[in-house]
Amino acid sequence: MTQRTTYEENMAFIDTTVQRLERNEVGIDELETLAREFASARQFCLERITRIESVLQQTLQGDQVQG
Repeated sequence: MTQRTTYEENMAFIDTTVQRLERNEVGIDELETLAREFASARQFCLERITRIESVLQQTLQGDQVQG
């Protein structure tokens, strides 16, 4: 399994995987491994977005208190 450490790397993997699936380029032997990696990449991105949203929410609340 390839180690992807950034949001961009994980999103690129997700995009490429979707394109490959749409073009029927994924064989049955690869599908199980690819599904695990896809789920991992999706979870990584979801967690990153959730953390960013949390920081933004805290920042906006702080601005409202000061304003």
